[in-house]
Amino acid sequence: MHAMGDDPSAIEQRPLPQPGGVTGVVLAGGRGSRMGGVDKGLQPFQGAPLALHALLRLQRQRGGWIGDCMINANRHLGAYEGFGVPVWPDELPDYAGPLAGMLTALTHCETPHLLTVPCDSPRLPLDLADRLCRAVIEHGADLAMAAAPEPDGQVRPQPVFCLLGTHLLESLTRFLHDGGRKIDAWTARHRCVIVPFDRPDDDPLAFANVNTLEELRALQDAPAASR
Repeated sequence: MHAMGDDPSAIEQRPLPQPGGVTGVVLAGGRGSRMGGVDKGLQPFQGAPLALHALLRLQRQRGGWIGDCMINANRHLGAYEGFGVPVWPDELPDYAGPLAGMLTALTHCETPHLLTVPCDSPRLPLDLADRLCRAVIEHGADLAMAAAPEPDGQVRPQPVFCLLGTHLLESLTRFLHDGGRKIDAWTARHRCVIVPFDRPDDDPLAFANVNTLEELRALQDAPAASR
């Protein structure tokens, strides 16, 4: 676990996560271009939409950190509203990427911290919030980002699995206004702690995401998680 980056203009007194003080958001606002343009979050996985799996796992997070949940989506808003939480479309036009979804969520977040997850990771860890919150507290960080083993065995950051303080709204607004779009380029401006999820009992497919219909079928056929 390590921290990187520190914006000299960052607020000196960073708010620390509190139980119930984190809003979880499922980012489902992408184009789904590698799936032929379908709305990825609404694709069925084991009998329910992908985004609903992600939402339910957010709501079941251990440690009591999650107080509220929402969804960021740009199409089929009525379908997403049927999941029972607020749904907010991007405030930026033209499918501007995950950071646009983060900006929208930060704008509507009513708690001091926000936890973001993608809509296409239906096996996300149930201790994601707990481990990221504890890392932010331990390091006094602005953000915490999960890292996980990839198919080549290397543990790499998973930028969309991110805990961030809502005090970063102004910074993200400026970054996007100036044309920035890459998550790691923005997080590098702040104190960001990387939290590895590579323990022996961690689900190796917890961060598996789905970019094609073939990957969706493969994940659906994979052995169930043990935890």
